Amino acid sequence: DTAQSVKEKFGKKLYNALLKGEIPDLNKILDRDDITIMKRAIFSTQRHCLPPVTTHNMIDDGNDPILNTIRRIGLFNNRTDRVKVILHPEFLSSTSPLLPLDYEEFVRGCHLGVFPSYYEPWGYTPDYVTEGRMEELRSHFQFHSSSPFLRSSGIYIVDRRFRSPDESCNQLTQFLYGFCQQSRRQRIIQRNRTERLSDLLDWRYLGR
Repeated sequence: DTAQSVKEKFGKKLYNALLKGEIPDLNKILDRDDITIMKRAIFSTQRHCLPPVTTHNMIDDGNDPILNTIRRIGLFNNRTDRVKVILHPEFLSSTSPLLPLDYEEFVRGCHLGVFPSYYEPWGYTPDYVTEGRMEELRSHFQFHSSSPFLRSSGIYIVDRRFRSPDESCNQLTQFLYGFCQQSRRQRIIQRNRTERLSDLLDWRYLGR
């Protein structure tokens, strides 16, 4: 916002000078107020503490299971941390003052959607990410979670029913690790395959 306002002011002065047939003095086209505003903007971006892991102050954050897990494993967004955390504890909406994006717009910019709970595969969340409604795809194709077809198409199914919680976590970890090892080209190919597979989630098919 600061850059935009200074740019508009700069542009008007430049335009007026050119209308007069003058080449403006660039040392004078920015006045003291402009410089003060820019200095304030630079100063406001400097922090002497670590970036927060959550976008909002949480009510009773001492008992929040996500924040407690982040504290326990020490993911505090240090410069040397290979994993950075931004917890956004509210629904995405285009009317939000912080992240003015609808859910569909947000996920288009993400590389991977992860829904390891029992709830999401039965909702629409994976559909929005074109990862597919995992449980329905499994029953529709009668594929096992290790099916190479699904994995090559960008859909990974964590086996929650016949594995212990630790085994399911390890399986999810392997999926994530394997994805991170892919090249940019491999991720693009996989993404395109996933989008083609998303047609199977159309209600023309699901209804039958």
